[in-house]
Amino acid sequence: MTDRSVSWTDAESIARLLVRATVPRRAAASFARTTSTARAARPVPAAALPSAAPVARVSTPPQPPPPVVAPPTQQPVVPKLEQASDNPSDRLDALLAWTLDHQRCTGAFVADDNGLTLAAHGISEAHVSLVGPLLSALVAVRSIPGIDATSGALWLGANMMSWVEARTERGGFCLGAVGAEALSTQALEQLKEALEVTVRGL
Repeated sequence: MTDRSVSWTDAESIARLLVRATVPRRAAASFARTTSTARAARPVPAAALPSAAPVARVSTPPQPPPPVVAPPTQQPVVPKLEQASDNPSDRLDALLAWTLDHQRCTGAFVADDNGLTLAAHGISEAHVSLVGPLLSALVAVRSIPGIDATSGALWLGANMMSWVEARTERGGFCLGAVGAEALSTQALEQLKEALEVTVRGL
């Protein structure tokens, strides 16, 4: 019987078929493993990553600058009056010039306790005429117990008149300053000291 039976099996043919069928499967499996490893090692583009939620920044409002503290204003030092002349007229003129130069006033005068104006500068004749009656009234005020009328200030028309008095053996003298406002207590003390220096020895 020369024809082969359908059930006949050739061992060598089957082996070759198995080899051909097995090799491609192993290569495909190796290729799949290599591809998955490469994909895992490849960096993921930033665009592909999920973006994080934006962080809210709290802006601090600008702080106001610290207040500028002005340095305390220093009062100008007023030099003491020094009289170099023995002439009464020169001494009175020096006193008025010193008063106008170093005090806040526009006019000044010197009078005695009888109301007689001895010297005046920067004040009107009307003011000069009022000085006598005012000083005479102050003499009466000084007689009231507890009232000190040796210095003070009062309105004289549209201006303020500040005055100080100094007593000597020959009587009392008054130095007045006329300006827009009353002089301070310190200024009145300076005026009184200058007046005492001036009338001493007259």
